[in-house]
Amino acid sequence: MPMMIGFAQHRLALLQQELEKIVEMLPQLGIKRCTLLNPLYPGIVERDTSLKLVMIMDDDRPFVRRPDFFYSHLSPRVAVDFLCYTPEEMMTIQKGNSYLSKAIRGGEIIYGE
Repeated sequence: MPMMIGFAQHRLALLQQELEKIVEMLPQLGIKRCTLLNPLYPGIVERDTSLKLVMIMDDDRPFVRRPDFFYSHLSPRVAVDFLCYTPEEMMTIQKGNSYLSKAIRGGEIIYGE
């Protein structure tokens, strides 16, 4: 399938716009911290690149139901992967040496402390 010239730049702009919209809404949603796992730089973004966000918030819903909150409240226009953890779960993850803990340490905190 031929690729449209300039599509990567267009995709990058769409992802950045969506990220800005999401960050603007986070204070209203009770988020403690949000980390972007994948960098959005020219040359890295491809036609199927999605936003990968780790959200930290107090939540008593099952893990698999937590992203529903963000999809319904934010209605993203591009592909977004929401990984939602409670502060306690995040403390456990950060103590480990898993792929996820390494990705979070290398990610960019875009909201919170």
